[in-house]
Amino acid sequence: MSAALDYHRATDADAGSTDEDLERTLDTHPILFKSYGDKERVSVETSAAGRVLGDGAAVLRTATHFGFPGKRTVHFRGYSSAGALYPVEAYVAAPDALYGFDALSRELVRLRDGDARADVAAAVDAGADAFVVLTGIHARTGWKYRERGYRHVWWDAGTMLANVLALAAADDLHPRLHTAFVDRELNAVVGVDGATEYALAAVALGEPGPFPDAPNAPSDFLLQAPAGPRFPLAEAAHAASSLFDGEEVRRWRTPPQGDEPKLDRETLARAIRRRRSVRDYAPAPLPRHDLAELLAWSEAPIPADAPRVVRQVVTAAAVEGLDSGAYDAQLGLLRRHDEEELRRQTGFAAMEQDHPSRAAVNVFQLGDVEAIVATLGDRGYRWAQLEAGIRAGRLQIGAFMRRWGAAASTFYDREVSRLLETDDDPLLMVAIGRR
Repeated sequence: MSAALDYHRATDADAGSTDEDLERTLDTHPILFKSYGDKERVSVETSAAGRVLGDGAAVLRTATHFGFPGKRTVHFRGYSSAGALYPVEAYVAAPDALYGFDALSRELVRLRDGDARADVAAAVDAGADAFVVLTGIHARTGWKYRERGYRHVWWDAGTMLANVLALAAADDLHPRLHTAFVDRELNAVVGVDGATEYALAAVALGEPGPFPDAPNAPSDFLLQAPAGPRFPLAEAAHAASSLFDGEEVRRWRTPPQGDEPKLDRETLARAIRRRRSVRDYAPAPLPRHDLAELLAWSEAPIPADAPRVVRQVVTAAAVEGLDSGAYDAQLGLLRRHDEEELRRQTGFAAMEQDHPSRAAVNVFQLGDVEAIVATLGDRGYRWAQLEAGIRAGRLQIGAFMRRWGAAASTFYDREVSRLLETDDDPLLMVAIGRR
C-alpha cells in the first residue's frame, strides 16, 4: 500500500477533463506573499545565498491579468508557476540569523537571531557555510488545481531550484541539494507547521562540513501560513513520505551523481530576467546542434542526494536535419510521425492547449512511478516530481539563453503515455520554439 501511488492515480487527468477548479472565485484567491510586518530587513546582497535568491527567485515585473475568474494582479518571477500562484517560500540559514526571503521586495527578513545553520545541519545530517530551505504551501496551487496542486508545488520548487543551483554553481558555491531530512526538525527550523506549509528541500552552499555548533534548543517560533482549504489525499501522501530520524535520512540518501554544471553567470542571470511563459512560436525550425546542447544541460547530473529517476523524450516537429517524430534526449530516433498528426496529438495530450501543437519541440519528463516508489518508498514520489521540475526549469532557462521561447504545460496523463507509446508516467512537459 502506498499513499503516494494512491494520490498519483487519483489525480490523473483523463482526456476531456480539466484539472482546474471551475468554481474558484477571486474572493478565495490565496495570499501569495508572506507578511513579515516590521521585522528587520537587509539587502540580499549581504549574503551569497541571498544574492542567489535575489537573481533566481524574486518578482521581476507585475501586470494586471484579465481572464477567468476575473481581473487580478499577477506577479512574474524568474521561474515558471502555472497560474502565477508561486506556492514555494524560501529561507536562508546563515551564521548570524534565520532569514525569510521576501520575493516581492527582493530583501531578506531577519526572523530570529543565532546560527541557524546548526539546526538545518542536524535535520539534513550535513554541514554547510549556508543553507537555502524551500517550503511549499499547497493552498496556493490548490485554489486552481485542487488536489493535483500538490504536483504543482514540487514542479514549481524544481523550476526555482534550476535557477538556484545554476546560479550557486556560477558563484562557485558548490551547491548540494538535500531531499532527505527529518521533516519534523526542518519544519521547526523555519517555523512552519508541516501541514499548511512544509519543508520541501534544503540547498547546502559552500564547504560541506564540519557541522556548526550544536543545534539551538527547540522554540515556539512559528510562521503560520494563512488558513486555506485542506487536501486530504496530498496530506496523506506527504505524511507517508516523511522521514523521522537521522538513521532514516542516512538510509534513504544516495551519493550525488555529479556537480551542477557551471555556466556564465551574467548570461544565466539575463536569461532568468527575460524568462516568461512564451506560448506563441514562429514556424522556423530550431538548429539541431543548439537543441542538442540545451538537452545536454537538461540531462546533466543534479547534485542531489537521490538517484536519477526521470527520463526525457522529445517530440520534434521542426528541427533542422530531423524527421518529424519522437526522439530520446540525445536525439536518437525512437519513431517517426507525420508532422501534422504529431502536432495535433501533442496539443490534445497537453490538455488541448494550442502552444504545444505550435512548438518546434516538446520535451516530456517521464518516470515509472510504481517502480520509483517500490525502490525509494513514498519519498521517491516527491523526488520524481522535483527532479522533473528541475530538468524542465533548465530547459526553459536554456531556451531563453538561446533567445527562444518556452512554456511548461500540464497534460492528460494517459494521452501522453499513449502518444509516446510508453508505460511510464508523464511528470511534466515543456514546449520550446523560436519566439
